[in-house]
Amino acid sequence: MQPTPQIPLHVSFRDDTVFEDYLPGNNAVAIGTLRQALARLDDHLIYIWGAEGVGVSHILQASIHDLQAQGLSTLYLPIADCLEFGPEALEGLDEVDAIALDNIELVADHAEWQEAVFHFYNRMRDAGKLILVGSYSSPLHLALELADLKSRLSSGLTLQLTSLDDEQRIDWVIWKARRRGLVVEREVAEFLIVRHNQNMKELVATFDKLDTESLAAKRRLTIPFLKQVLAL
Repeated sequence: MQPTPQIPLHVSFRDDTVFEDYLPGNNAVAIGTLRQALARLDDHLIYIWGAEGVGVSHILQASIHDLQAQGLSTLYLPIADCLEFGPEALEGLDEVDAIALDNIELVADHAEWQEAVFHFYNRMRDAGKLILVGSYSSPLHLALELADLKSRLSSGLTLQLTSLDDEQRIDWVIWKARRRGLVVEREVAEFLIVRHNQNMKELVATFDKLDTESLAAKRRLTIPFLKQVLAL
């Protein structure tokens, strides 16, 4: 059975979402545990969760990149991208070796989706394949009506990602700039974090904007330039 043709497979999958482009900070142990699990491939389920902006989607996609490098057939599938297609969206997807289901909390209001994910999980587990799941919530706190699904989602390796503190986010700005061949002084990074406080998802978008604007204007990332671009 082939995947439903209308589903935009990999629509949100990015080539640059790799482990090397993620500064773990407080999450170093969790990331290390995850990468060991991906190398061993002896877990049937890996559940990754954390508040918005901590990088759950990034780490799911980085995991898919690692699995692809091992020669596995994979798929990254955000539930948000396929809810409109109904639970039939999962039909045939158990043919892949590993799949990452992101935003699993979105099935909470859809009983038919909970049933479909439950049976999909069973098919993948019985075939010895891997499911990675991402969410804002721990598996025990998902608002699911189907208790059996909550039990299944709690049965594997569970890893929590936490937010970087201000000092770590300052380090991230400097580190991210260096990876792109840019030089950002620490006082500039401090100014950005203190005056334009954001979660990591928003900070990544802001940094991308600053990078693009600095290239277009042929300007260095300085405090006056940040004030101009970000209207601070």
